Amino acid sequence: MKKIFLLLITLLLLTGCKATYEINFDESINEEIRIYTENSNIQNATQKQSENFYEQLDDWERAYEYYKKEMYNDLEYTGYKYTDSFNYKEYDALTQLRKCYEDFAFSKNDFIELKTSNEFLCASYYTGVESLELRINSKYNIINSNADQKDGNTHIWLINKTNYKNKPIILKIDTTKNAKKESKDKKTNIKMIVSIIIFIILIIALIITKKKR
Repeated sequence: MKKIFLLLITLLLLTGCKATYEINFDESINEEIRIYTENSNIQNATQKQSENFYEQLDDWERAYEYYKKEMYNDLEYTGYKYTDSFNYKEYDALTQLRKCYEDFAFSKNDFIELKTSNEFLCASYYTGVESLELRINSKYNIINSNADQKDGNTHIWLINKTNYKNKPIILKIDTTKNAKKESKDKKTNIKMIVSIIIFIILIIALIITKKKR
Protein backbone atom coordinates (compact mmCIF):
# COMPACT_ATOMS: atom_id res chain seq x y z
CA MET A 1 0.00 0.00 0.00
CA LYS A 2 2.83 2.36 0.85
CA LYS A 3 4.52 1.72 -2.52
CA ILE A 4 1.24 2.35 -4.36
CA PHE A 5 0.83 5.61 -2.49
CA LEU A 6 4.36 6.73 -3.35
CA LEU A 7 3.95 5.81 -6.99
CA LEU A 8 0.68 7.68 -7.37
CA ILE A 9 2.06 10.80 -5.69
CA THR A 10 5.07 10.58 -8.00
CA LEU A 11 2.79 10.37 -11.00
CA LEU A 12 0.84 13.36 -9.75
CA LEU A 13 4.03 15.40 -9.46
CA LEU A 14 5.25 14.56 -12.94
CA THR A 15 2.02 14.79 -14.91
CA GLY A 16 1.24 18.48 -14.52
CA CYS A 17 -1.02 18.37 -11.49
CA LYS A 18 -3.00 21.11 -9.78
CA ALA A 19 -3.56 21.87 -6.12
CA THR A 20 -6.05 23.58 -3.86
CA TYR A 21 -5.11 24.75 -0.37
CA GLU A 22 -8.05 25.68 1.85
CA ILE A 23 -7.65 27.28 5.28
CA ASN A 24 -10.57 27.92 7.62
CA PHE A 25 -10.11 30.17 10.65
CA ASP A 26 -12.66 29.20 13.28
CA GLU A 27 -12.27 28.28 16.96
CA SER A 28 -9.37 26.23 15.61
CA ILE A 29 -7.67 26.36 12.20
CA ASN A 30 -8.52 23.64 9.70
CA GLU A 31 -6.47 22.96 6.58
CA GLU A 32 -7.29 20.84 3.55
CA ILE A 33 -4.77 20.40 0.71
CA ARG A 34 -5.71 18.59 -2.48
CA ILE A 35 -3.18 17.48 -5.11
CA TYR A 36 -4.83 16.10 -8.24
CA THR A 37 -4.46 15.47 -11.97
CA GLU A 38 -6.55 14.19 -14.83
CA ASN A 39 -6.87 10.41 -14.98
CA SER A 40 -5.57 10.37 -18.56
CA ASN A 41 -2.27 11.91 -17.40
CA ILE A 42 -1.65 9.09 -14.94
CA GLN A 43 -2.44 6.42 -17.52
CA ASN A 44 0.11 7.91 -19.95
CA ALA A 45 3.01 8.29 -17.46
CA THR A 46 6.02 6.01 -18.00
CA GLN A 47 8.09 4.10 -15.46
CA LYS A 48 11.17 6.13 -16.42
CA GLN A 49 9.36 9.37 -15.62
CA SER A 50 8.32 7.97 -12.25
CA GLU A 51 11.89 7.09 -11.26
CA ASN A 52 13.10 10.62 -11.99
CA PHE A 53 10.75 12.05 -9.38
CA TYR A 54 11.51 9.83 -6.37
CA GLU A 55 13.90 12.38 -4.86
CA GLN A 56 11.27 15.10 -5.01
CA LEU A 57 8.72 12.67 -3.63
CA ASP A 58 10.83 12.05 -0.50
CA ASP A 59 10.82 15.78 0.24
CA TRP A 60 7.08 15.87 -0.30
CA GLU A 61 6.47 12.99 2.09
CA ARG A 62 8.58 14.52 4.87
CA ALA A 63 6.77 17.83 4.53
CA TYR A 64 3.36 16.24 5.04
CA GLU A 65 4.27 13.57 7.55
CA TYR A 66 1.84 14.72 10.27
CA TYR A 67 -1.12 15.43 7.97
CA LYS A 68 -3.89 12.87 7.53
CA LYS A 69 -3.65 11.44 3.98
CA GLU A 70 -6.54 10.18 1.94
CA MET A 71 -6.74 9.16 -1.71
CA TYR A 72 -9.71 10.24 -3.80
CA ASN A 73 -10.72 9.77 -7.42
CA ASP A 74 -13.71 10.25 -9.68
CA LEU A 75 -14.44 9.93 -13.39
CA GLU A 76 -12.15 12.85 -14.27
CA TYR A 77 -9.50 13.32 -11.53
CA THR A 78 -7.29 11.31 -9.20
CA GLY A 79 -5.46 12.82 -6.28
CA TYR A 80 -4.68 12.98 -2.59
CA LYS A 81 -6.19 15.02 0.20
CA TYR A 82 -4.17 16.13 3.25
CA THR A 83 -6.04 17.46 6.29
CA ASP A 84 -5.08 18.71 9.72
CA SER A 85 -6.31 20.99 12.51
CA PHE A 86 -4.24 23.40 14.59
CA ASN A 87 -4.74 25.67 17.55
CA TYR A 88 -3.71 29.28 17.14
CA LYS A 89 -0.58 28.98 19.27
CA GLU A 90 0.98 26.19 17.21
CA TYR A 91 -0.16 27.31 13.77
CA ASP A 92 2.81 29.56 12.99
CA ALA A 93 5.24 26.66 13.42
CA LEU A 94 3.28 23.74 11.95
CA THR A 95 1.34 24.96 8.93
CA GLN A 96 2.63 23.96 5.50
CA LEU A 97 2.03 27.52 4.34
CA ARG A 98 4.86 28.62 6.64
CA LYS A 99 7.30 26.51 4.60
CA CYS A 100 6.25 28.20 1.36
CA TYR A 101 7.46 31.69 2.29
CA GLU A 102 10.79 32.98 3.54
CA ASP A 103 9.02 35.47 5.82
CA PHE A 104 5.80 34.44 7.51
CA ALA A 105 4.20 36.66 10.17
CA PHE A 106 1.09 35.39 11.96
CA SER A 107 -0.69 36.73 15.05
CA LYS A 108 -4.07 36.56 16.77
CA ASN A 109 -5.64 38.95 19.26
CA ASP A 110 -8.83 40.80 18.43
CA PHE A 111 -7.55 40.49 14.89
CA ILE A 112 -6.01 37.57 13.02
CA GLU A 113 -3.22 38.93 10.87
CA LEU A 114 -1.16 37.10 8.26
CA LYS A 115 1.56 38.62 6.12
CA THR A 116 4.21 36.91 4.01
CA SER A 117 7.15 37.79 1.79
CA ASN A 118 6.66 37.96 -1.97
CA GLU A 119 7.85 34.65 -3.43
CA PHE A 120 5.81 31.47 -3.09
CA LEU A 121 8.75 29.08 -2.61
CA CYS A 122 6.76 25.87 -2.90
CA ALA A 123 6.35 26.51 -6.63
CA SER A 124 10.09 25.85 -6.93
CA TYR A 125 10.09 22.81 -4.61
CA TYR A 126 7.27 20.97 -6.37
CA THR A 127 7.81 21.63 -10.06
CA GLY A 128 5.13 19.16 -11.10
CA VAL A 129 2.39 21.33 -9.60
CA GLU A 130 1.35 23.72 -12.36
CA SER A 131 -1.04 25.90 -10.37
CA LEU A 132 -2.40 26.30 -6.87
CA GLU A 133 -5.62 27.88 -5.66
CA LEU A 134 -5.31 29.14 -2.08
CA ARG A 135 -8.70 29.65 -0.42
CA ILE A 136 -9.00 31.29 3.00
CA ASN A 137 -12.34 31.59 4.74
CA SER A 138 -13.60 32.23 8.24
CA LYS A 139 -16.73 32.54 10.32
CA TYR A 140 -15.25 35.88 11.35
CA ASN A 141 -15.26 38.99 9.20
CA ILE A 142 -12.32 39.27 6.77
CA ILE A 143 -11.76 43.03 6.62
CA ASN A 144 -8.65 43.21 4.44
CA SER A 145 -6.73 41.02 1.98
CA ASN A 146 -4.86 41.20 -1.31
CA ALA A 147 -6.70 38.19 -2.73
CA ASP A 148 -7.20 37.82 -6.48
CA GLN A 149 -10.85 36.88 -6.09
CA LYS A 150 -13.59 36.92 -3.46
CA ASP A 151 -16.52 34.56 -3.09
CA GLY A 152 -18.59 35.77 -0.16
CA ASN A 153 -16.30 35.56 2.86
CA THR A 154 -13.85 33.27 1.00
CA HIS A 155 -10.74 35.00 -0.35
CA ILE A 156 -8.88 33.30 -3.19
CA TRP A 157 -5.26 33.58 -4.35
CA LEU A 158 -4.35 32.10 -7.76
CA ILE A 159 -0.69 31.02 -7.89
CA ASN A 160 1.03 29.59 -10.98
CA LYS A 161 4.38 29.30 -12.77
CA THR A 162 4.24 32.85 -14.12
CA ASN A 163 3.33 34.81 -10.98
CA TYR A 164 4.72 32.82 -8.00
CA LYS A 165 7.71 35.14 -7.48
CA ASN A 166 5.37 37.99 -6.60
CA LYS A 167 2.51 36.38 -4.70
CA PRO A 168 2.50 37.65 -1.10
CA ILE A 169 -0.44 36.99 1.20
CA ILE A 170 -1.91 39.84 3.22
CA LEU A 171 -4.88 39.03 5.42
CA LYS A 172 -6.67 40.65 8.35
CA ILE A 173 -9.68 39.15 10.14
CA ASP A 174 -11.79 40.84 12.82
CA THR A 175 -12.50 38.12 15.39
CA THR A 176 -14.98 40.38 17.25
CA LYS A 177 -17.43 40.13 14.34
CA ASN A 178 -19.08 36.91 13.21
CA ALA A 179 -19.39 37.15 9.42
CA LYS A 180 -21.80 34.21 9.16
CA LYS A 181 -24.11 35.69 11.81
CA GLU A 182 -23.97 39.12 10.18
CA SER A 183 -24.81 37.59 6.82
CA LYS A 184 -27.73 35.69 8.34
CA ASP A 185 -28.98 38.82 10.13
CA LYS A 186 -28.68 40.80 6.90
CA LYS A 187 -30.75 38.24 5.00
CA THR A 188 -33.35 38.26 7.79
CA ASN A 189 -33.55 42.06 7.69
CA ILE A 190 -33.96 42.03 3.90
CA LYS A 191 -36.79 39.50 4.18
CA MET A 192 -38.50 41.64 6.81
CA ILE A 193 -38.20 44.77 4.67
CA VAL A 194 -39.56 42.96 1.61
CA SER A 195 -42.46 41.57 3.67
CA ILE A 196 -43.31 45.04 5.00
CA ILE A 197 -43.20 46.54 1.50
CA ILE A 198 -45.49 43.80 0.16
CA PHE A 199 -47.85 44.34 3.09
CA ILE A 200 -47.98 48.11 2.44
CA ILE A 201 -48.61 47.54 -1.29
CA LEU A 202 -51.49 45.19 -0.47
CA ILE A 203 -53.03 47.71 1.96
CA ILE A 204 -52.77 50.48 -0.64
CA ALA A 205 -54.32 48.21 -3.28
CA LEU A 206 -57.21 47.37 -0.95
CA ILE A 207 -57.79 51.04 -0.18
CA ILE A 208 -57.80 51.99 -3.88
CA THR A 209 -60.17 49.11 -4.70
CA LYS A 210 -62.52 50.14 -1.89
CA LYS A 211 -62.59 53.78 -3.06
CA LYS A 212 -63.40 52.72 -6.64
CA ARG A 213 -66.32 50.66 -5.41
